[in-house]
Amino acid sequence: MNLKALSTYSCLILSHALILAAGSVGATDKTITLMQLSDVHGHITPHASVLKDDVLDPDSGGVAKLATLIRQVRADNPDNLLLVVGDTTHGSAEMLFTLGDAIMPMMNALEVDAFLPGNWDFGWGPRVYRQRFTPDTTIELSPNNRTTIAWMDGRPGREGQRCNQPGGPRPWSDCHVTKANFPTVAINLYDYDEASRIQGARVHEPYIIKDIGGVKVAVLGITSDSVPHQAQAFNTGFRFTMGFTELPTDIAAARADGAELVVVLSELGLTKSVQMVREFPGIDVMFSAHSHEQTLEAIVIDHDGEGDISIVTEAGEDDFLGRLDITVAGDSGRIVDWEWDLIEANGEVAEDPAIKALVDRERKTFVSGPDFECHTFGTNSFPFGKGHTLCEPLDYVVGHSDPTISRFNALEAIVNNANVDAFLELAQFIDSDLDDGNSLSTTNGFRFDVTILGSDDGFSGDITIGDLYSYYPMGAALALADFSGGRLIDHWEDVLGNVFDPNPYRQSGGWFLGFTRNMHFDIQLEDNARNSLSGGKRIERVTIDDGSGPTDMDRSKVFTLASCYPHGNPIDEVCRTSGAFNVRFVAGTQETTGPTDVFGNRQLDMSGSADTFSIVAPVNSENIFDPTRTPVLLKVAPDNFVHPIDALRWYLQEGVTGGNKVTSATHGLGRVEVVGADPADNRRGVPVSEFGGKGIVQPTQGAGSRWLKRGVLPQ
Repeated sequence: MNLKALSTYSCLILSHALILAAGSVGATDKTITLMQLSDVHGHITPHASVLKDDVLDPDSGGVAKLATLIRQVRADNPDNLLLVVGDTTHGSAEMLFTLGDAIMPMMNALEVDAFLPGNWDFGWGPRVYRQRFTPDTTIELSPNNRTTIAWMDGRPGREGQRCNQPGGPRPWSDCHVTKANFPTVAINLYDYDEASRIQGARVHEPYIIKDIGGVKVAVLGITSDSVPHQAQAFNTGFRFTMGFTELPTDIAAARADGAELVVVLSELGLTKSVQMVREFPGIDVMFSAHSHEQTLEAIVIDHDGEGDISIVTEAGEDDFLGRLDITVAGDSGRIVDWEWDLIEANGEVAEDPAIKALVDRERKTFVSGPDFECHTFGTNSFPFGKGHTLCEPLDYVVGHSDPTISRFNALEAIVNNANVDAFLELAQFIDSDLDDGNSLSTTNGFRFDVTILGSDDGFSGDITIGDLYSYYPMGAALALADFSGGRLIDHWEDVLGNVFDPNPYRQSGGWFLGFTRNMHFDIQLEDNARNSLSGGKRIERVTIDDGSGPTDMDRSKVFTLASCYPHGNPIDEVCRTSGAFNVRFVAGTQETTGPTDVFGNRQLDMSGSADTFSIVAPVNSENIFDPTRTPVLLKVAPDNFVHPIDALRWYLQEGVTGGNKVTSATHGLGRVEVVGADPADNRRGVPVSEFGGKGIVQPTQGAGSRWLKRGVLPQ
């Protein structure tokens, strides 16, 4: 294939009837059903969501509703596969305080046919990942891992567990996470010896082949290539590629093993997944994840205009189950008919009783009632028994939101605005030298969330502790770090480029960042900017308002950034922004009364008194990571570090008289604006996606000059 053939590649949003024109269904043709479950993100219980046609549903998602839908599909067509794609064991408080284990009994009960890990499934570290998703039973959990799950010793399903033991390593038989009973596939994940810097064999099989209704289906996996850009502790001992080099060889091997239909599970995101399908016609179906997009209609790539097609879908989060019915020609093995349905797990769907019983068992210590107890997450490099402690039920209402809030916008989200305002306000409360002219906050453009239905839309507007953890389900520490204005602006340019790069393979990360109330951005997404996008300049202007009016951000001035520090990262990196200096941490004081965890820890006192906080230097500031040393990671943040959730608790309820509620007036959109955007355009200047149309949040073609795009290159 050469670039001249690019015109024969078109994206068609088709009904299945159009495919029938390319070939009729014959007597020997076979129909199978593929189910796509994507980016569940640890949502084991129903929650509020924004569904199709912007319907607000207070009772959608959760694994028990999904189990009901799966059972219904299986009853409708016994010739089926359940394929789970992307982040599963991360994304909620229940996941944080169990290392993802709270969802595993349910996942193991769903009879999953194949699984592809997402980037956040590596978020509990390599020991947990290998214990859970590989056959290895010799790997021992680290002391901080044991801290997290020590409370589970002797609980139902874990009667033989003995993790609550201080000291050195404990054998797998004493302390381990729940092992997956389903196969994991990934063509692009390798073992890596950090000391010798030698790449080893693949961690998982590249594919499996299943005979479903007489059709041999190969299921390949391409896990996320973004893990190396996250916390260093996530990927120690692993190496990731994009899978581009391996893919044609593995497709050929699967075909040689008899595969008639090739299905690829991709955690690269919709943009890269579509581009790969365009470049590799050997892919019949691509189930995409990572970008949390909802393809209400399947994306169909027509390779030759004569019926040689590939189908690409993405099924959002746990609010949906994707169903793809495919009819394969008995003589040629080509797809001759198909139908895609993105099925809502909405309030009308009943929860499967058996799965709900498992959910209730795993969750009872997290919610109000006689079984509630405190939990501690053992952060990377922390000693046994230390970490971030929670002693409030997940159903405890901590704040209020007037607008309905979620994360589903490539440029800006109200909830991100509220989060960073909380971080900045706490920092300024503690350090009187900080003000709106010299300090700010940002948060990463994470995609995971739950919807919080606001009182403006007729709902309670309640924000619970559980809601907060769905927005920050990790063990990061709140840090203060100094940067030059120029370093920050250059980093923000890089992030915008990652989100909107016209070359699909250069898009990476999440969406654009959240910025504080004292900041405003004017950005360009097309190539008529004052500085050409081809030169990497999308930001027209950044202003800081110290209270006397906005002024251009001074590239030479030093600003203090209040944001998150991922434990184990280099000390110059805060919120994925490198080049920091004078890094210090916000430390709190434990409550003096109330419940404790199994180690005697209490949660931090966020009642608002200034003397309960302090600003402290890093515990260690050099040689944080050394693979030849034990421990590999050194502790950086102090005991009693303030977690982002602590800052939000303080901001919403306890730290400010009367608390702060989330409002459109205070936290609404408008901190990031596209120059020349139509005010009536609800996309706010973000181009409509070339593939998938208006329903896609992050345009697959990026933004900018088309000549910067990648075409379909020769193989």
